[in-house]
Amino acid sequence: MIDFFGFFSDNKLHAWEGTDSCMDFVSKNETSLLVQGLLINRINRTSQTGKTSQELLDSYCETGTLSVDGLEGNFVLVLVDVVRRTVLLYRHLVGSYDTYYAQTVNGFCFGSNLATLARRSGLSLRPDERMLPVLFLYRIIPGRRTLFDGIFKLLPGEMVSWKSGVLQRRQLLTMPMFNETHQTNETESIDRTEVVLDEMLCDWYLRKPNSAVLLSGGVDSMILQAHWNKIWRKFETRRLPQSAAVVLNHPYTKPDFDYTISAVRQLGTEHLNIDQQPLRAEEMCNIFSQTGEMPNHVQSFYFATLAEGMKKAGFDAGICGEGADGMFGNSCPDDILSALLWQRKIPVPIIRSFAATLLDRIKPQNYHASILRLANHVTDFDYPQHPQNNAATFTDFNRVEELFGRNGMLDAMRYRRDILDQMAIPLRSNDDPHSLLRAQLIGFFGEGIATATYWCSMFHLHGVEMYNPFQDSRLIRVVSNIQMDARFVHGNPKQILKKALARHVPEEFSRRPKLGFGQPIFSWLAPGGCLYDAVQQIDAQSWLTPKAKQQILATPNWFLWTLLCYDLWHKTFCR
Repeated sequence: MIDFFGFFSDNKLHAWEGTDSCMDFVSKNETSLLVQGLLINRINRTSQTGKTSQELLDSYCETGTLSVDGLEGNFVLVLVDVVRRTVLLYRHLVGSYDTYYAQTVNGFCFGSNLATLARRSGLSLRPDERMLPVLFLYRIIPGRRTLFDGIFKLLPGEMVSWKSGVLQRRQLLTMPMFNETHQTNETESIDRTEVVLDEMLCDWYLRKPNSAVLLSGGVDSMILQAHWNKIWRKFETRRLPQSAAVVLNHPYTKPDFDYTISAVRQLGTEHLNIDQQPLRAEEMCNIFSQTGEMPNHVQSFYFATLAEGMKKAGFDAGICGEGADGMFGNSCPDDILSALLWQRKIPVPIIRSFAATLLDRIKPQNYHASILRLANHVTDFDYPQHPQNNAATFTDFNRVEELFGRNGMLDAMRYRRDILDQMAIPLRSNDDPHSLLRAQLIGFFGEGIATATYWCSMFHLHGVEMYNPFQDSRLIRVVSNIQMDARFVHGNPKQILKKALARHVPEEFSRRPKLGFGQPIFSWLAPGGCLYDAVQQIDAQSWLTPKAKQQILATPNWFLWTLLCYDLWHKTFCR
């Protein structure tokens, strides 16, 4: 296991467990520092060899302050000072994965595995019902809270200190701190992205050479594979560069498989396919019991299978492309730009609404109808379908409002948007009057980070590490300084990344559309499906009326999937 756990009470450290070769652990004079992830000293380019960690610890012992100035990468710091009766937890922007903590009557506990911390905290385990609307809107809980009442996790760039029974939180790193004087144009941005990808993947190779890129065939994973191949060939002369993917044998997933294989052939990798069996409730319960976390997609469960297969094949780590959409561009700011275009074309709101109604009659849930309605609500951030609120087109806002009330739904949307305020991302600026940046980054600091850290947790079940280059602060620094007109190209999200990839593969690969990752989940939830029996055994809840439950169980959809996950999680921990 790669996870750690600690418990501090009665002025003593009662537990400190889990450190292994995937962590950098140093100690001095009853003070210990743990580093998880890839840590680089930007000033003198000290790599993750232990020297940086020792320097940090020595500095703390002299000053009593844990300084993070000049550090880059994707890491978490955990410092325990028995003499000063202090615990410091710090997550560098996004962190390698989540770090959880809880203050109890007995002391302060902290760790990287939510299930372990929950069971050993001494807390009475129950769900934080304020987070249920968040869960059912976004199928994952971003930000500081967890599904457990009283257990929290570090925000990006946040330091939590517990000293002599007093808990304090400080935001040490925000997005404006990445802003530089010079904003790069398209060509400069592509060049700089390529240079930093080389640098990051070289650092990772020196740390974990026996890694494979998790290659899906999309732009994000292909650019990582292209640069991994480049780094690999500097050091390896006899073997092909490595890639891996998990495969579910089903007609729905055949396009995804073909998509991946076409990328494998183009890039020339030694590829490992790992078979995934249809999900079973028992398997889901086992993963819940080991992680304590809530997945946002059926595919998230597959990462346990992927990690197990990679471990058996001798791999130490995977390199994942999660986070590229949130950094380089996604559909959310593009939807706003489309809505602004319709504002100009049809300046009268009532006519836009009428046109949207007509389009819905022609084709229900029409994309163009939703954009016309958004044109009436571009500045209304409480509008449920606004890109700052709507993480997925299939979110059932009506059902959430029915079960938790209008205020519960609005509070959930504001909770998610509050993460942007914590990161000091302005509502509007002179070069971003329509809040395109917030629309883009809400997914990154919301579901993007939570998804990546969940996948890391699944890998850790089998002692495999994961690196997410698109969540490394060095690449975030590059993207933060791209000119707005180069970053947001209407109708062409991720323009910089696509043009960078086109330097390595034929342009058709950089321009091909992203697949939707089709899965047979609704068949599994329906009568005769492998999850149907578990669906029929979903417990009653105080917030779930019998009528609503009957309606939800009758229609296999993503809301039912989330309800099933919550039910299995609840049975695992809260009975």
